[in-house]
Amino acid sequence: MTNIITQTKIDLANELVSDGINAEYYIPPRIVPPLAIISPDTRYVTQGDTFATFEIAVELTLIAQTASNAKATEDLDDLIVSAIGAIPAMWRIDSVSQPFALGVNNADYLATRMTLTTQITI
Repeated sequence: MTNIITQTKIDLANELVSDGINAEYYIPPRIVPPLAIISPDTRYVTQGDTFATFEIAVELTLIAQTASNAKATEDLDDLIVSAIGAIPAMWRIDSVSQPFALGVNNADYLATRMTLTTQITI
């Protein structure tokens, strides 16, 4: 049986996938953009509003395919808009970071990080 924290991330990934966004609920050993990767935020699990509730915070790293700067920027903006539309109402979008160059697989990709939070009961 999967624990509630992992299941919450799996459910988020499934929502993204159902809206056409390639997504992983863990950091994969190799990335193939465009891709959304769900990983723990620095305040991963904190006390919630009531007894037995907790807030979990994740970073959703959105990664565009390699392209010219103009095309990669437009593709990343499209990915941000798609992700905002695909994120279930139970999640709060706290922020979207400034785009940055993400170096992986011997290549640089344009990426951004969205910080999301939700309440769970343990």
